[in-house]
Amino acid sequence: MIILGLESSCDDCSAAVVEETPAGPVVRSLVRESQDAIHGPFGGVVPELAARGHLLQVRSVIAGALAEAGVGLRDLDRIAVTRGPGLVGSLLATFSASKAVAWRHGIPWVGVHHLLGHLNAARFSAPDLAFPALVLLVSGGHTHLYLAQGWTSLHLLQKTRDDAAGEAFDKTARMLNLGYPGGPLVDACARAATRAAEPFTPPRFRDGKASWSFSGLKTGVKLRVERNPRLAEAGATDADVQGLCRSLQEAISAWLLKPIPDLAQEHGACSLIISGGVACNSRLRADAATMAARQGLRLALPEPRLCTDNGAMIAAAGALLAADSEPWSQNADADLKLGA
Repeated sequence: MIILGLESSCDDCSAAVVEETPAGPVVRSLVRESQDAIHGPFGGVVPELAARGHLLQVRSVIAGALAEAGVGLRDLDRIAVTRGPGLVGSLLATFSASKAVAWRHGIPWVGVHHLLGHLNAARFSAPDLAFPALVLLVSGGHTHLYLAQGWTSLHLLQKTRDDAAGEAFDKTARMLNLGYPGGPLVDACARAATRAAEPFTPPRFRDGKASWSFSGLKTGVKLRVERNPRLAEAGATDADVQGLCRSLQEAISAWLLKPIPDLAQEHGACSLIISGGVACNSRLRADAATMAARQGLRLALPEPRLCTDNGAMIAAAGALLAADSEPWSQNADADLKLGA
């Protein structure tokens, strides 16, 4: 089966051609147009600018993915596209284009939940993964832990009580004037540090659970910058800035992984999947490998280009779902629920 996957739920416009084989999905092509230069001056995604950018990018990414894979529209067995959740203006760019192409050429079409896409990003490297699995999906908009019984099901176990982990990276980079997007920049600074700054205090909750909260972490960074304004001017080569980034990165990694051992035992999990943009973080990947080995869990980490939003993960998920019998009545949904 040859699937064209399309994704534009936020600020990346991506198309990919994936071949579903008996051994698992294979990426035949992957094209991704970033909007970092557009949103960088604002320190975050501007929804209207993102939507307009996707309208200019969607034709070129589709054409680029087909050309790179060496296939034409007549060779496609299916088109899969992100239906939601996300920014509705951004979603509509590839959603509308995919339905138009599917209608014009008579190609089966399927709408995919964005988080099922992130789950299936792990299928490229671990198609034979054992279930049940714990699934940590962590990005600028999501910090959720799920239990999966297969590649098309996610049952929510817990999520952040306020901000997403990826937002802490972006806001820290903004406060330190490192640039945008913040995750890769903070990671680079942290890896260059010779020592960590004072550790951040982990959140504590009245119910005693190992839950997540990242609003206080952002406040902690803000207070440190206010006490030492030079941090906002020193730049990425400064030892104090690097130490602060290292402490932040260590805190986020430790906090994200803390609930996993107990929940793995409680639910009899065999495996751990970590996906989403924050899964590119070097400290989280290293700490997760150590923890998974200690707990006897098989770890599935997509390669970095498949952790961030991309068309390949949507194609991989779309290959396992039933094609919509009446796709023309479907619409993008900014708040799409799993199972909808």
